[in-house]
Amino acid sequence: MRDALFARVRRAGIAQGLEATAALAIREGQVFAGTRRVGSIDEFLDEPIEQTRVYRHRQTTPLDRAGQGDPHVTLVFAAQRAVVEVDEDLGLVRVVQIAAAQDVGRAINPQGVTGQIEGGTAQGLGLALMEEIQLKDGRIRNPSFTDYLIPTILDMPPVISVLVEEPEPGVPFGAKGAGEPSTIVSTAAILAALRDATGRELNRVPVRPDDLVGLASPAQSSGPPPAPNVPYPQPVPKALGIL
Repeated sequence: MRDALFARVRRAGIAQGLEATAALAIREGQVFAGTRRVGSIDEFLDEPIEQTRVYRHRQTTPLDRAGQGDPHVTLVFAAQRAVVEVDEDLGLVRVVQIAAAQDVGRAINPQGVTGQIEGGTAQGLGLALMEEIQLKDGRIRNPSFTDYLIPTILDMPPVISVLVEEPEPGVPFGAKGAGEPSTIVSTAAILAALRDATGRELNRVPVRPDDLVGLASPAQSSGPPPAPNVPYPQPVPKALGIL
C-alpha cells in the first residue's frame, strides 16, 4: 500500500517539480521528499488504493498414530474501529466506542462468540493504554495490580460486534477462534484513533500521557527480529540444535 501511495504521489508531484526518483517518507500524516513537504496523505486518496497479495501458509501434515501433527491452518480476519476522546493538555484518554467485524467461521453460540470478541477487545485496550511491565536493573517496579493496571468494567466502552460467518472447511462445524483476533486488532484500532485525534506518530504501546501531550519523542527501533524458520510443532530450541 505504501508503494502504491508513493507512486501516486510521484505522478502528482512531477507537476510541482518533484523528481521521479525522490525518496519519500510519511511523518504525522504528511508525505515528505527529504525535508520538503509534498502534501497530506488525504490529498492523494481521492480514489481508493487497492492491492492484492497471495499468502501461502506452511505445509500441513496428517496426524500420526499418536494423534500428533499439523493437520490444518485456519486464517481469521477481523477489523475494528475505535472512537476516542483525548485531553491533549492532561494526556488523558477515554475510549468511547468500539465497532468490530470479525470472521468467526460459524457462530455455534453467538452470545459466547460476542463475549469472546468483547473480552479480547478489553485485553487489547489494556495493551494500548495501560499494561506495561516496568523494569529497572533487572527488577520489576510494578509487581502488583496496584501498579500494573488492567482494564476494569469502568474502562470498557460499548462494543458493537458484527459476526461474519465464513465456515472453515475441514474443521468441526466450520468454527474458528474468536478471542485472539480481537485482542490484536483492538490495540491497532485504538492507536489509529489516537493518531488521528492528536496528529502525533504514537508508535509504541501503551500510549503514555507524555506521548499524548508531546513531551516524549517517538520510539526508535530497528524493527522486530526475524521469525525463526521452525517446522511447527517442533520446539524452537530443538530445531536450532540447542537441546
